[in-house]
Amino acid sequence: MPSGGLCHCHSSPGKTKNSILGRRPGSGGQVERRKNWVATASFGPLAKCPPLGVAESTAFSARHGSASTSGTGGNGAAPPFTCETDSPGSPQLAAQMHFDPAEPHPGDTLTVIVRSTNGTSPGDSPALVLEAEGAAGTTTEPVTMRAGGGDTLYYFAVPNVALGDLCLLALVDGTTPEIAGKVTVTERPAGPPVANGIYKVITNHQWTCSEQPTYGNEIHVSVQDEKGKGVAGAVVDVDYADSTDPGSIYNDEGNIPDTVQMDGSGNFVGYNYWPISDHGFMVFKLSVQGEPSDIATELTTGWWETNDENGNYCGEYGKNVWGHWSHTVVFQRNLAATEICEVDTDHAGQQSCAIPGHLHHHPQHQACWAAQ
Repeated sequence: MPSGGLCHCHSSPGKTKNSILGRRPGSGGQVERRKNWVATASFGPLAKCPPLGVAESTAFSARHGSASTSGTGGNGAAPPFTCETDSPGSPQLAAQMHFDPAEPHPGDTLTVIVRSTNGTSPGDSPALVLEAEGAAGTTTEPVTMRAGGGDTLYYFAVPNVALGDLCLLALVDGTTPEIAGKVTVTERPAGPPVANGIYKVITNHQWTCSEQPTYGNEIHVSVQDEKGKGVAGAVVDVDYADSTDPGSIYNDEGNIPDTVQMDGSGNFVGYNYWPISDHGFMVFKLSVQGEPSDIATELTTGWWETNDENGNYCGEYGKNVWGHWSHTVVFQRNLAATEICEVDTDHAGQQSCAIPGHLHHHPQHQACWAAQ
C-alpha cells in the first residue's frame, strides 16, 4: 500500500464482510441514509442525497472581512460578520476543500479537509497551515493530521466558530495562498427539551492492539440511566461526517445502519468490516436518538499505519488490517448537565504513535454548547 495510503479492508477466510454505520449528523434536517450493521441493528429508511460539506477548488489570494455597519440584525444587534474569498486556483495541489459540519453553528469545531486531486503524495506534498477569519478575529491553525494514498489529505480544526461568515485560506509554508473556501455559521436550531437530563459520553474508547479482534472490528455501544442501569430498547443514531462523499462509499455492501437499538440490558454489539469513502477517513458520530445527547466522534475506518509492507499497525496477523479500529461508546444520563459536547476517542489504539493523529475535533478544545 502506498505510504500513508487510504485504509482498505480485505475479507478473510471463514468471515463474512459485514459493514456498519453511517448517517449524516444533524445540520438542519437533511439526512443521508444507506445503512446496515450486524447483530441487533435496527434499520431506517433509505434515501439518496447529494454530498454535503464540499467547497469547489476555488480559493483566494486576498480575503476581505468586515462586521458591516450598514444596518443591524434582529433586536438591534449588529449584523453577522461577512467576508469574501478570491481564488488562487490551487496551483500545487489542484485541491478541494471539504467541511464538517457543512452548516456549522456557534460553538462548533469546524473540520476543514484539504485534499489534493493531482496525485501529490504525502512525501511530495508541501507544508500547509490554515488561516481562518471570522467574527472573533483571525487565527492560524496547524495540521492536526496529514495522510494520503494516491492523494494527500490535510486535516485542520477551527474551534468555537462564531456567528457569520468564516473565510478560510490554506497557505503553503505559511505564506503562499493555495486554496480558499467559505462557510456561514448560523444559529443553532432548538434540540430536544432538557427535561430528563443529557446523555453524556462517558466512554469513547479506541481499542488497543491487545483488545483488537482478529479480522474485522467490533463496535460496542451502551446507553445508561443516571444510576448506570442500562436503558432497554434505547436507539442510537449513527451518522457520518458531512465531508463524506456518499457516492464513493465502498466495503459497505450498500448497508450502513442509520440507527442501532440497545437490547434489554441497554447494550449493542456489532461485528463489522468498516466501510471506506473518498475525501478522507470515513468518520462516524453517535448520539442517543430523540434525547439531548453528547456526540461521540472520531469513530473511524482506520488510521494510516506505519507498516506499509504488512498493512497492519498492530504487527499481528489479521489484527487492525489496514488500520481499522474497534470502539466502545458509553452514554450515561446526567440530570445536572447543561451542555452538549462532541467527544473524541481516547486514542488508546495509537499508543505506539509518537504524536497521535486527530480527526474531526480540535486537540486542545472540546466543542460544547448550551442545551436548548
